[in-house]
Amino acid sequence: MSPDREELRAWYREALTRRSDELRALRDGLARGELAARDSARAVGQALRGSGDTFGFPDLSTQAALVESSADSSLARRVEGLIEHLNALTCGSTEPATRHAEWLMLAAGVAVSEPTGFADLASAWRHASAQSGVPPSQLAERAAERLGIAAGDLGQPSRAALRLVPEAMMRRELLLPLGEDAETIRVAAADPTSLATELELIRLTGREPLFTVAPPEALEHAMAALLGLAPVEPARSRRALAVEKGGAEGGADRVLVVDDDGSSRLLARAVLEKHGYAVAEAEDGEEALDRLRSVRPIALVVADLNMPVMDGLELLWEIRADADLSHVPVIVLTGETDETLETKLIEEGADDYVCKPLDPRLFLARVGATIRRADSRAGV
Repeated sequence: MSPDREELRAWYREALTRRSDELRALRDGLARGELAARDSARAVGQALRGSGDTFGFPDLSTQAALVESSADSSLARRVEGLIEHLNALTCGSTEPATRHAEWLMLAAGVAVSEPTGFADLASAWRHASAQSGVPPSQLAERAAERLGIAAGDLGQPSRAALRLVPEAMMRRELLLPLGEDAETIRVAAADPTSLATELELIRLTGREPLFTVAPPEALEHAMAALLGLAPVEPARSRRALAVEKGGAEGGADRVLVVDDDGSSRLLARAVLEKHGYAVAEAEDGEEALDRLRSVRPIALVVADLNMPVMDGLELLWEIRADADLSHVPVIVLTGETDETLETKLIEEGADDYVCKPLDPRLFLARVGATIRRADSRAGV
C-alpha cells in the first residue's frame, strides 16, 4: 500500500472516532424512542456505508447498512454493534481481536469512558458482574431492557432451528438457536449486538435473526446438554441408580428398540450393545407398551415411525398420556426426510428424530444426549 493510501486510511480512522462518539451521544435518545435520535443514527449509518468501501473497509459498509435500514425495534441494538466494530477499527484492527462490550458495561453501571478490551465475551461478562455486584442472570435482564430485546429463555430450543446453525458457530459466538419460522430465526446470544454475527446468520439461514440475550455460562450449559456434551456420569452412580429402579443388566441404561423390521432392530441392537447399553425389543407399538410396563427401568424408547398395529406416532401419544410412562424419552426413526414431519413429531412430544438408514455415530450421539437430558431433568 502506498504511503499516501496508508495516510488516508489513518485519517479515516480518526474520522471514525468522531462517528463513534456521535453514536454514543445518541444512546439515551434511542432508549427514549426519540425520532431525532433515530434519524441521526440512521444518517451516521448511511455515511459510513458510503465511505467504508471507498477507504478500504468493506465490512464496515456492510454493517453500517444494517443500521441505516434498521427498524425502530432493532436500532438501539445495532447501534451498539456498530460502536463495537468502530472500536476495533479505531484501535487499528479490521477484526475485533478484543471485545469491548460497552452495552454490557452500561447495563451493569460500569464506566465506559475508556473502553476496556476483553479477550472474550465470558471475560467481559465476569468483569461487568464483578464490578457491579449484579449476578449474570439479572445482568442479562438489564442488558435486554437497555437494548430493547428480551432476556433469553433457554428452556425449549427448537430442533429445526438448531439444525440451521453450525455447531462451530454456536460455540464460537456463544449463541443458541431457539426457534424459527419461514422468515425469522430467534437466537439467544451472549453478545446480541454483533453485526458480523447477524450477517452470518442471515447468510446461513436465509432468515432475519431475532436476538435475545443470555449469560455465557448459561448458554454453554444449555449447548452442552443439547449437543450431547454434558459430562458423563460415573459408571458407579449409574449402576446404583439402576439397582434402585429395578436394575438394568450390569447397571447399563436399557433402550427399548421398536421396529417391525427385524434387520433394523438387529442393527440398532448391535450398535447399542457394542457401546454398553442393554437392549429390549418390540415389533410394534402395542408390544412396546407391554414391554414398557413390564420391563423396568427403560431409559429410552427408539421407535420406528411406520409400523403395523400401532405406529410410532400413536405409541408416542400413548407414552405421553400415561402418567407412569410420560417421563420416558422417545427418539423416532423414519426413512422419510420431511421438515414438516420432524416439526410435528417434536411438537407431539418426541425428544429427537433420526433418519434411516442409521449412521451409527450420529445415532449413538443422539441416544447418549437424549438420556443425559432426561437424567438432568429428573435431577439424577
